[in-house]
Amino acid sequence: MRRPIVLLGLLAAACAPEVVEPVSPPVGEVVATAHGKVRGAFTDEDRAVLAFKGIPFAAPPVGELRWKPPQQPASWQGERDATAFSNICAQAEMTEGFYAQEPMPQGEDCLYLNVWTPAGKSDAALPVMVWIHGGAFLMGSANLPFYDGETLARQGVVLVSINYRLGLFGFLAHPALSAESLHGASGNQGLLDQIAALEWVRDNVSAFGGDPGNVTVFGESAGSISVCYLVATPLARGLFHKAIGQSGGCFGKHASLADSSGVDADPPAPNELSGSGHDIGLAVAAALGAEGEGAVAALRQRDAQELIQALSDAEVAAPWRSIFVDGHVFPDQMRRLVESGRGSQVDILVGSTADEGATLFMDLPEPPFDEWAAGIRETRGEYGDALLAAYRADAEVSTKMASQQMMSDLLFAWEMRTWAHIASAAGNNAYLYLFDHAPPLPEQGRTLGAFHGGEIPYVFGNSDAFGSGDALWEDEDRKVSALMQGYWTNFAKTGDPNGEGLPTWPAYDREQDVAWEIDVDPRPLPRLREAKLDAHEAYAGF
Repeated sequence: MRRPIVLLGLLAAACAPEVVEPVSPPVGEVVATAHGKVRGAFTDEDRAVLAFKGIPFAAPPVGELRWKPPQQPASWQGERDATAFSNICAQAEMTEGFYAQEPMPQGEDCLYLNVWTPAGKSDAALPVMVWIHGGAFLMGSANLPFYDGETLARQGVVLVSINYRLGLFGFLAHPALSAESLHGASGNQGLLDQIAALEWVRDNVSAFGGDPGNVTVFGESAGSISVCYLVATPLARGLFHKAIGQSGGCFGKHASLADSSGVDADPPAPNELSGSGHDIGLAVAAALGAEGEGAVAALRQRDAQELIQALSDAEVAAPWRSIFVDGHVFPDQMRRLVESGRGSQVDILVGSTADEGATLFMDLPEPPFDEWAAGIRETRGEYGDALLAAYRADAEVSTKMASQQMMSDLLFAWEMRTWAHIASAAGNNAYLYLFDHAPPLPEQGRTLGAFHGGEIPYVFGNSDAFGSGDALWEDEDRKVSALMQGYWTNFAKTGDPNGEGLPTWPAYDREQDVAWEIDVDPRPLPRLREAKLDAHEAYAGF
């Protein structure tokens, strides 16, 4: 399957996670890494948290290193300023739509990470949380303000956020690239960047007060899919010890570099390429005017922004969200790698939001019921009738709503339940949630429900995401944020989200199939969307 804030008074005290007070002597604003010293800065007047921004974890992937695996960064003398973010990775600017972002300095020289750490002893050995941003593998960065790690660091963790190559530069597979690889593989450069960042964490985070033996990877959307991929690939084993996935998994069937047969695929979006990894890479290169023996060499000579614009002008959309089984990063289907234990056997905390499609698929049409039903039968084949039965009640109210829910369940809720199934079957602790709290928005209020990504500001304790601002947040928002910060950081510390003052979240059991609703008053949700998710398992599962 291809993949297109703390109540006042006593209530706050009851729900807020424990805040770590700074101890003396401090880590200090200058920290020595394996490649040189970096100078950070305190984030506030209380000098409780230090931030180090724009630390290179790999060499700039430019020139002949474009589309190569990440290489070690160069060392430097003296102190490197680490008080400002790096470039974000090269990407097409998205200035319209719900997820539009303000333009930021960008380029291919973007393989940098950021660290927020409690100002304490360098041997504190605090839990480490590594954040992987979302954006459909096409856009986004670790530098966005709502990913600021100060608030989480105040809960007693070291927070690391990373950049990785995107789109054309992070996920291009091509026969020529595979031929020059020692492993005969290409197309997963962005994932190799993530692994390189985790290797940097292993080798350097202790100098920032972190414990390299207690690392949790977490992310949302494409970041959560990335976490799933990291759990699946044998190359990342031992680099992290727990995983949190927020709306995104990797358990559908994936095409390989040379073959896409046997993959149950949705019809491609308009102008979207489909096929094997090499087939798509050849088509992308052709759309950029590069064919034949010297195609990759020619493409390496061209400016990054020129390539991005040329691909846009060619009206060709490559499914970068769909990673390929390449024989190296992924020697088998991701689901089989995880189920067989060839990936990382770790405790997980995973879930989705109640209204993912409200923003992702807000422009879907509202066809008459019969037309909608015919379309489902045509695109889903033998599984169409089962899906129609599962979503008929929704469609009788609104076919648009039914389509939004169906797509959301397939891409998110089914993936997260599947992940919980696999982890719990392997004997690992699994915690499954549904975020069901509607964030306030400047124009729409709370009418969009718990939309895709709506949980992020609550996890990070940064109310300014999506233009909300602290003025729009109410006591209920602060309570939800305190809950999530407590659950998330407790899990990073111990593998169990539960702790003093928090409602008890039971571990997932497949037979009971109970998810945990995260809202102002959390509660168990037995057999959440069971018939719908079972229909998707029949359609997209193995």
